[in-house]
Amino acid sequence: MDRNALDWLFSTAPQALAALVGLIFAGVAFIVGAIDKQVEQDDSREDICKAMKQQIYVDMKWLFWLSGISIILDLVFLLLNPIEAGSCFSFDGTFSPYLLMAGLTLLLNVGTLIYSLWFIIKVASPDYFMDTVKRLSEKEHEGDIEVKEFLMAYIDMEKALRALPIFRVSPREKQPTVSEMLKELKYREFMNARDVDDMFALTRLRNLNKHGAEIQHVKRQMYDKAKKYTNDLTELKDKL
Repeated sequence: MDRNALDWLFSTAPQALAALVGLIFAGVAFIVGAIDKQVEQDDSREDICKAMKQQIYVDMKWLFWLSGISIILDLVFLLLNPIEAGSCFSFDGTFSPYLLMAGLTLLLNVGTLIYSLWFIIKVASPDYFMDTVKRLSEKEHEGDIEVKEFLMAYIDMEKALRALPIFRVSPREKQPTVSEMLKELKYREFMNARDVDDMFALTRLRNLNKHGAEIQHVKRQMYDKAKKYTNDLTELKDKL
C-alpha cells in the first residue's frame, strides 16, 4: 500500500461522510416538517411526535460526533502519514503505530457509515410512529385499574374542562384542544401548576392508548387523579 493509495483513501472518506451527513440532515428537516404536520392535523399526537423529534435529535447528535471524529482522524492521518511514495506498511509482525491508526480510523469510518444507514432506515420506517408509541407505553403497564375505567374517568374530566365558561365557543368556531385549555388554566393561574401538570400526564396516557398502545391496566393513582380533577374542575366552573 503506497502513499498515493493512502492519500486517496483518507481524503475521499471525509468527503463522502460529509456529503452523506449533509444529505441526511436535509432529509431529517423534511421528516421533522412532516411530523409537525401530524400535530397540526391531530393535537393528540403532540407528545408522541415530540418524543420522535427528541429521539431524532439524540441520534443526529451521535451521528455528528461520529462523523466529526472520523473526518478529523482522516485529516490527521493525512497530515502525519510518514510513508513516502514507494514505501509500504510492513505486515511482518513489526508494530507500526501508523498501521494501527490507519486500521482504527478505517473501522471508525465504516462504523459511522453503518450507523448512518441504520439511522436512515429507522426514521424512514413507516412503523417509526408506532415504535415510538410502544417505547413510551412500556412503563404504563403496571396497575390494577383496567384501562377502560381510566378512559371513562378521563372523558368525564375532559367534559368538565370544556364546560368551563372561559372555553365556551360558538359551534362555528374551532374548539380549543385539551393542551390549549390546560395551558390557559396554568397561565391564568385558575389551578395549581402541579395539578395542571398532572392533567397533562393523564392526557399523555389517554393519547398513547388512542394511538394504539397496548395498555391493559393503569396505576390506580392515575384513575384517582382523573376523578379528583373532574370534581375540581366542576367546582371551578361554579366559581367562574
